[in-house]
Amino acid sequence: MIHGVDFKWDLSRTTFAGDFDKICKKSEISLLNSLYFVGATISLMFGSIALESMGRRKSSIIGGIICIFGTLIGFFCRSYNFMIVIRILQGIGNFLFYTGKFIWVLEFIPDQYRRYYCTWSQLMWVVGYPIVVCICYFIHDWNFIFLASALVVSVTIIPIILLPNSPRYLISIGKVEEARKVLIMYAKLAGKHVDLSNVHLVVRESASKDGGLSTRARISEIKEHKALILETLVQWYLWFACCLLFFFVNYGWGSFGDTPYVNYLFAGLGETIAAFVFLTMLTFIGRRQGLVLSLGLSCIFFLLGMIPWQWTTVWSFERLMTMFAIVWVTVSFGLAYLYSAELAPTTHRGLVLSSCSIVARFAAFIGPFVREIFPNSSMKLG
Repeated sequence: MIHGVDFKWDLSRTTFAGDFDKICKKSEISLLNSLYFVGATISLMFGSIALESMGRRKSSIIGGIICIFGTLIGFFCRSYNFMIVIRILQGIGNFLFYTGKFIWVLEFIPDQYRRYYCTWSQLMWVVGYPIVVCICYFIHDWNFIFLASALVVSVTIIPIILLPNSPRYLISIGKVEEARKVLIMYAKLAGKHVDLSNVHLVVRESASKDGGLSTRARISEIKEHKALILETLVQWYLWFACCLLFFFVNYGWGSFGDTPYVNYLFAGLGETIAAFVFLTMLTFIGRRQGLVLSLGLSCIFFLLGMIPWQWTTVWSFERLMTMFAIVWVTVSFGLAYLYSAELAPTTHRGLVLSSCSIVARFAAFIGPFVREIFPNSSMKLG
């Protein structure tokens, strides 16, 4: 029996759980979180084809529009069933937008600078935490929170609309002249004069002039190259393991405060630390060795967390080790993103990265349920 005194009510703020009478219905609230990943899976299945056939830029723009629309209609939401549709749309749009944008930028950047891009990308992800805190703290009506979030997301799509596809992708689909124009354009922006009139841009024999390989041809090439099959299967396992650990035990950094606002800020602090550790690993160790080391350290800290050493009602050795472990799991996830994107050839990058992310979504879906199966493994405050 749950009594009213168990909650610290704030009548000045509205929540959809309160408006839809779902406060004590945890399973229905959890369903909304799971449906977000259902939408993500649908998005990535579509993205595995669209990112290659339509291109990174167009696919990302479509994903951004769906994400903005799915968030904006939350302003008009008045029922739980409508919220289900919103969460699916958000999952579809957000993952297509992010995956396309990640590949789009990555293909512009030389190998030696990609570690800085990925670190900066993680830090920009962290910036989202205080933005969410400010939006939710200063806006008391949850419908207007959706409106404000849609306006913030709409700004992020502008660079992709204004800038072209990468020359690397354009060459892979046979659009050599367009790639040449893009290279000249960026050279002018950098204040450099580049003469490409005598430069021969190599095009694959299998890349046609009107769109490159078909989806069936890409899958056939993967079947023909056993090394690519093995690499993809290994990446699937790594993504599944990283995502399962992340959503199974990611409760250390976000459980310090007595309000969601403080929790989000501490979660951002943990991921900020992980971003700088990520950069250090890439600089001094590299992709493959860094991934092995970060996963190994995660396992060591998790094993040490089994020691039942409780200092106070809040702090324990388990809690401390879990906080260290989740930093290394976050580093592993970032390394897996970069490592997988670089292993896959340009003509198959969207397909491989989308399939890896699909496998990770299954881990994200079952991770919270694994915690329910093993309740003693969850750390509790007080």
